[in-house]
Amino acid sequence: MRQTFTHDLVKVESFSLARFRFLSVVLCVLLTTSLDSYAQVYPRWFLEPTNLSGTAAGYTQNFAYQSSSDSVAFLKGCENLARQHYTKFQGGEAYWETEAGVYWMGDNFTEEIDSSFLKNILSQGKKVAKYSTRTMTFVLVSSGGITIPDSLRSVVKCSRKAPAWVESIPQSNAYVYGLGVAPQYFYESSSWESAEKKARFNLARNKRVTLETMQKVGNRSGQEIRNEIVSEALHDIEVVYRWRDAGRGLYYVLMRMPNR
Repeated sequence: MRQTFTHDLVKVESFSLARFRFLSVVLCVLLTTSLDSYAQVYPRWFLEPTNLSGTAAGYTQNFAYQSSSDSVAFLKGCENLARQHYTKFQGGEAYWETEAGVYWMGDNFTEEIDSSFLKNILSQGKKVAKYSTRTMTFVLVSSGGITIPDSLRSVVKCSRKAPAWVESIPQSNAYVYGLGVAPQYFYESSSWESAEKKARFNLARNKRVTLETMQKVGNRSGQEIRNEIVSEALHDIEVVYRWRDAGRGLYYVLMRMPNR
């Protein structure tokens, strides 16, 4: 019995030590990833593309081969350029309103782009800038010849202070603006894509929105489910700014289009 007990004790100690080492490695990886994520830098043409008309950024998480990352980022850039040219946006969001507050229930969107324009961009579009990090690849795609100013080729960190446009969306008679916000997902590219899609939804929403409500009134409180439905064609969209709130894990994209 003593030998068996000693043998079992050794096995338990070995298992505990192995588990401790494994958890230590996982913690180090997570900490390193978190610190690397917080210190993420971006090319200025990605954060401030206001004056780069006829361009769109494509980006992706890195693959095993850099050439694959470049190809996927270029494809996504072409798709984004097609969306900026024309998007038929349809869908909506649902909210649940109670005396305690308003709760977001979900969304459902579809986007239709000009397939012939996309085909043309895929064959004639040009990669005019590229930037790669340890985890992501960014590409700037142009529909024609454009020179990127040296000031926009510099690499910068997102400021920790929120830009003014995050707190107050610009107002203009010439443009309609839409702000998109997304949380931090496992892949950063998914966060930026989600923020851009939400910005396009808000562009369509700011043009025209249909409200559908259903009310339920009880003895003590009233409840309302509100659907915000949009069906709008968007033309000549521009990405004005992007900003990442690393502290709160939020991604912001500001878009605009001519007010016609």
